[in-house]
Amino acid sequence: MAPTVEEHVRLFSSYLLRQKGRAKEGVETYGWTLRNMINVMVGDLGRTPTVSDLLNDRLVYGWLDRMTNGEISKPLSANTIRTRLATVSSFCDWLVKRGVLPVNPITKVERPPRHRGARPGVPATSLMDSFVAAAIERGKLRDAVLFSLLRYSGMRRGSVVSLRIRNLDDGWGLRDVPMKGGKTRDIPLPKAVNDLLRQYVSRQLPNETDVLTEATPLFWSSYGRRGLGKVRRPMNGKNLWRLCKTYSRILKLPPEQSIWPHAFRHGVAMEVYEQYGDLERVRALLGHQSIETTQAYAQIRPRMLKETVSFYETKAAAALENGRDEVGRV
Repeated sequence: MAPTVEEHVRLFSSYLLRQKGRAKEGVETYGWTLRNMINVMVGDLGRTPTVSDLLNDRLVYGWLDRMTNGEISKPLSANTIRTRLATVSSFCDWLVKRGVLPVNPITKVERPPRHRGARPGVPATSLMDSFVAAAIERGKLRDAVLFSLLRYSGMRRGSVVSLRIRNLDDGWGLRDVPMKGGKTRDIPLPKAVNDLLRQYVSRQLPNETDVLTEATPLFWSSYGRRGLGKVRRPMNGKNLWRLCKTYSRILKLPPEQSIWPHAFRHGVAMEVYEQYGDLERVRALLGHQSIETTQAYAQIRPRMLKETVSFYETKAAAALENGRDEVGRV
């Protein structure tokens, strides 16, 4: 009996986690997308699809049409459809490399054009500081530490919530922090942030878990669950994203100013670039492999653009003052 697509999805997920070092949440999203496609194929075939069914254009385009028309859920944006097609394409590439499929059927599928809509601007220093200040004012030590890490390190949310006791280093900040792509990196912290982190670990972390070891997660989340009461578990990236939304409401920010965890990363990058004018420093801080990725921060904010022409002020005033009478006589 030929292996089902579902069986290969499990193997693919294991490959991403163990061999590629991908984040658990990202792998779960991959799996959800692939199973969504499988469920649609089951409806069209009336049976569990096998890998060879992926070569059936009718089935693949049927899934694509349902995403586009909103038959699966609400109609999806072009960017979301592109992302889901990319997920299936990665899965099929993996099957081709292992000799399970002869070709990747997704390569011939026309993908929606990439739409780069208006994106919120890089958060200002005062806006990022307000999140830390709000957490301190509310007496939420954990939240103050989380926002301080985002605010002063430029870390991704996945790296922040993955921190363990073993990652702490008093004289430096953080060591061997898990990064995107399964890599690790040492991240320096300002002394004040390091002190706040140590205060949290000594005062609050023992209340979150009964056993403290080198592998104990630093950040925990509690929530109510029907039939189970209060549940406590290590934080994940979605928890941190929701925390940013909560504080955006607390600070009464309009929608265009609400920020999410990754926005802190952009804000830190721009601050460092404005301070030093050196993309290599930004690249090193963010952990980019290629300087080309960091080039996105070599942009000029409106305020900087205004400063760029400020040296013209005196020259323009003098020139126009001298010519004003002549213009008036024309």
